[in-house]
Amino acid sequence: MKLRVLTLAAAAALTLPGLASAGLVYDTTIIATGQGFGSAPRDLTLQATGQESFQSGAVNYSASGIGFGTPIADSEVFAGNGVTNQEGTSSMPMPRVDDKKYGVPTTGSLDITTANQIGILFNATEPNGDGINVTDLTLKFYESDGTFIGAIDGSFDFDSTVPGNGGAGFVFVVAADQQSEVNGFLEQGGAGTTLALEASTQSFAGGAETFLIYNLASPPVAAIPEPGTYAMLLAGLGAIGFVARRRRTT
Repeated sequence: MKLRVLTLAAAAALTLPGLASAGLVYDTTIIATGQGFGSAPRDLTLQATGQESFQSGAVNYSASGIGFGTPIADSEVFAGNGVTNQEGTSSMPMPRVDDKKYGVPTTGSLDITTANQIGILFNATEPNGDGINVTDLTLKFYESDGTFIGAIDGSFDFDSTVPGNGGAGFVFVVAADQQSEVNGFLEQGGAGTTLALEASTQSFAGGAETFLIYNLASPPVAAIPEPGTYAMLLAGLGAIGFVARRRRTT
């Protein structure tokens, strides 16, 4: 009887919504430095205006190059999470060009050859370290001529974030159970496999939020500190110098 109950419970669990295997998962074991803005590149930037409580944006790639505001349907995502991102560019700040705010890197440029090397750095800019919900993060794979290969996605609700632009670095990785699928994408596209992101977030109060694709074996360099950070750093160095001089005098 007990075995039958457990079997029925397991079968019921499999029918519940929201239990689909995620392709992109937040890896709590990776300690990453937030990127911020300045000279640091990003592959997707989101910043809603006014009193909006939802922000969504998509970068896509075709034979003509980088494009903006045209997400794919969740049905095109391998084992999708049920979320289709919003069309349009209202949450995508200018300038919308392949520059610092957006990007479509190739696996060759990142020296990525396998799925377990892929990392997506999420940088949150929320006041007082408030939380934010990443309701969808989709990683898309294209051939060098713009032919769509496939995509994976994931989501995560952050109860808190490190306050300040450039302070929060959260890393999503490819889930173990979907790495073989992604390796197939990479094999099809070769070194010219082009990567693009789309995402949606809720429960935010600040912005902008940014995402960067990188090779886990080659962490990105942190952004140049803000002027206020420089001032604090100089003050600290001055205090250290004063103490050192006083000790020498003594």
